[in-house]
Amino acid sequence: MSRKKETIRVSLLLVIILSGFVQIKPVKIEATTEPFFILKAITNGGGTRPDLLFFLKQHCARIGIDIQIYTFEWPTFLGMIRGDIDNYNFDIFCVNMVGFAGDPDWSKVYGENGTLNLGGYDTSMDWEEELGTGRNEWYLQTGIELMPPESEERVQHYWAWQQYMMDKILPIQTLFNPNSLMATWSNLQGFDYAEGLLPSWGKMSFTGLHTGQHSQDELIINGKDYDSINPLISWKCNYDISNLILDRAIWYDSQLNVYPHLATDVLLINDTYIRINIREGVKWHSDPDGFFTNEYLDVDDFYFTYYAFKHLSDSSQLFKWIKDVVKVDQYTLDIFIDEDPDTIENDNFAPFQKYLEVAILPEHYLNQTQLPDGQTPDTADASWGKFDSDGFGTGLFEFDSHEEGVQTTLSVVSDCWYLDPLVDKSDMDFINRFGDFTGGLNKLRIRNLPFRVAQLAEFEIGKIDMVPVSRLLDKRDEYLQDPNFEIHSRFSNILEYFGYNMRENRDHIGSRDPCPNDPTITIGLAVRKAISYALDVDEINEVLFRGEYLQTNLPFYETLAKWKNPNIIRYDHDLDEARRYMVLANYTSGVQEPDTLEWWEITGIVLTSVFIAGVIVFTFFKTKKK
Repeated sequence: MSRKKETIRVSLLLVIILSGFVQIKPVKIEATTEPFFILKAITNGGGTRPDLLFFLKQHCARIGIDIQIYTFEWPTFLGMIRGDIDNYNFDIFCVNMVGFAGDPDWSKVYGENGTLNLGGYDTSMDWEEELGTGRNEWYLQTGIELMPPESEERVQHYWAWQQYMMDKILPIQTLFNPNSLMATWSNLQGFDYAEGLLPSWGKMSFTGLHTGQHSQDELIINGKDYDSINPLISWKCNYDISNLILDRAIWYDSQLNVYPHLATDVLLINDTYIRINIREGVKWHSDPDGFFTNEYLDVDDFYFTYYAFKHLSDSSQLFKWIKDVVKVDQYTLDIFIDEDPDTIENDNFAPFQKYLEVAILPEHYLNQTQLPDGQTPDTADASWGKFDSDGFGTGLFEFDSHEEGVQTTLSVVSDCWYLDPLVDKSDMDFINRFGDFTGGLNKLRIRNLPFRVAQLAEFEIGKIDMVPVSRLLDKRDEYLQDPNFEIHSRFSNILEYFGYNMRENRDHIGSRDPCPNDPTITIGLAVRKAISYALDVDEINEVLFRGEYLQTNLPFYETLAKWKNPNIIRYDHDLDEARRYMVLANYTSGVQEPDTLEWWEITGIVLTSVFIAGVIVFTFFKTKKK
């Protein structure tokens, strides 16, 4: 080998070495010391929840906390977080909250006596003598009482509550408010996924036939098999079908604006007195027996509905705020409020609107017979069974046919009030919200395809017109590249989070003892804050969800619009802050320092780099001379 080639080879080698020094970055070194303590984290198997806990384990290891992960079948997991199994023997749980976001009152989730108070908050955690309760509990109970329901005072109150609870109690570490994604064939026009199928129906149409499609007047979707449309039995009711056949008193849109529907007005006479005015000219569909063919909606139906929800439904506890219901005339109903019947005075109940929204039931059909008291409807009457199997309402649709386990078909009712020009709908902004129904759709077929593979296969050959793809990002990307398909997105009423068991019997995470290095907060709160700051939710989002999930700091759904505090405390990933809280709780030995290079390491790298660069330059010029 010539000297020149040898010099070039050495020079290249030195360049590689130099580049290696130039690219030196701090290396994260796992702690070699024993963890300060071990926490037990639980979830149910399937989906991404076990993966979320594995990230939690990795991130907490950096601050000296070892997380032991346990996964269970859903019934067991549900029993554990409710305390029915193993007496709350866990420290952290991973779950999501699913429901309707009609009001900011989340006392059932975060209040002391809430049925979904999974973290175990109790008023001794933040008791204030002046309030006679815990401050978090005071915020929640006061929020229920503030009238009017949509007032700015109530908005500001709930903003203050969110900040207080997430800073001073911290029952959860919020993660994501996932988007829901729906794929449709691109020849379907007018579908508004955010508002839903019913408000879209009068705006939708097909522009020609797509592959596998045989008719432009029928929409085919996938859904649950039909069982009942009776909302009084919530566990049995198929709400997707029920909400198409039965109508609501009032209507919430996707931005939680409240519109009149079967009720033209809901007037707040005073803080505990509501007057409902009922829309006239709304005709009931024919009953299964064909006995009632000319019945119209009136005050009897509203009275019966609220009476039934309060006394006969499996969710009757949600309607305990109704003290009395009084018929004023054929189209006027008064409701008197008393949230706490045990007190002398009537107590306010600001969230009443979301309960008024329930579907209105046909009194003339379901109240044909009564029990011996002459007032309570006889639910053993044959009419109730027929209503379950072949129910009817005032809505846009009625039953056409049902094949158990296969499909349910609904047809548009040609003389329903939606399509009746004689029914005054001027108060509803009806055309803008529901369309003009000129698109030609008159039938809805709901197929029962429980398995995702079958749903996608049937969609791609055109046997159904839309399919959910919320967690199928590869399939979503494939459809985005195909001009035959479109992807629709909306916020979902889902809050995914890590819950902290704050009960006093849990060492560390539930400890009520003051921090040795800051007695103004408890050890439990310091540990919860340390975990929240240690979590790198950005990393979780990137690895599991391609960075596409909406990360949230709110203790409820993003769909709560104006109720969201825009300046709520944020637990962005910050290891220094996490370690600071560990130190406050006196967990100091063996805590890793931030991953930085010492000054002497940096100086050595710089000097070495300069030296190697000088050797390369000298060698280059020497070789050139020769």
